[in-house]
Amino acid sequence: MDGAKHRIDTSFLTQLDRYALPIRNRVTAVHSGSHISTRKGSGLDLVDHRRYNPGDSLKKIDWNLYARTEKLYIRRFEEDKNLNMVILLDASSSMLFPENDPNKFEYASTIATGIAYIVMRYNDQYMIATFAENVDYTKALKGREEFLRTIDNLSRISVNGKTKLADCADSIYPRIKSKSMVLIVSDFLDNPDSIRYAVHRLRRHELVLIHLYDETEINLPETVGGTVKFIDSETNEEFSISVGPQFKKEYADEYGKHMAELDKIAHDFKIPYFKVSIDNRPIDTVLTIIGER
Repeated sequence: MDGAKHRIDTSFLTQLDRYALPIRNRVTAVHSGSHISTRKGSGLDLVDHRRYNPGDSLKKIDWNLYARTEKLYIRRFEEDKNLNMVILLDASSSMLFPENDPNKFEYASTIATGIAYIVMRYNDQYMIATFAENVDYTKALKGREEFLRTIDNLSRISVNGKTKLADCADSIYPRIKSKSMVLIVSDFLDNPDSIRYAVHRLRRHELVLIHLYDETEINLPETVGGTVKFIDSETNEEFSISVGPQFKKEYADEYGKHMAELDKIAHDFKIPYFKVSIDNRPIDTVLTIIGER
């Protein structure tokens, strides 16, 4: 898809205006956001509210708000408001699947754009780094003009090469100067050892794994059968395989094992892991990630 423009859906962004990102632990940064304080509390300025998540301190629940809404919300004070967001976006060749719109890269870019939009609205910093065999960095960004420029850059980026998460983690680690929220958006078609290493390398941050897939990657379509030529999207290697019911079952089993490995990695490091079909509406995926679905 070199030279072609990726289609990034921005039609849903304004629907995100009333949402904020949950921060389970304080995430420090070298700047200050511009949230508006509304009252004092515990010696700190109250910035805003977010939905209660299991594990949050009960002391931060706004019981007055609960009495009015019958929903649990956490009070976010000034010490909680600074956020440095890093989004690692897979730009390897396998992300160009499927050939119809949106492919995985376009969907990933749309999700990254939605998260960055929420961060931008609160005048916090974000960085989107695309990776495959190498990492393409941007500086930390703030403001609407930079946000619009980010969308344009993502729509023109070259997508190719293999997924190498371990190398990406080694490359990005020294560039994240302060504790941050780090989202990895990928199809994770990489060796589980490489993925585990990357998670271990970045474990000091508030890490989130977002695993994108197309349904036909898990279950081969009924229309696929007989002698079929497969092309490795990351190496362009071609090979022919006789595809029947037994092959489809073994294929689905192998993909299931890979997803189970990812589940185990997330469990071992106690980090959120979202499995997302690109058939889902982007806004639903964004709201699920931030805990609003």
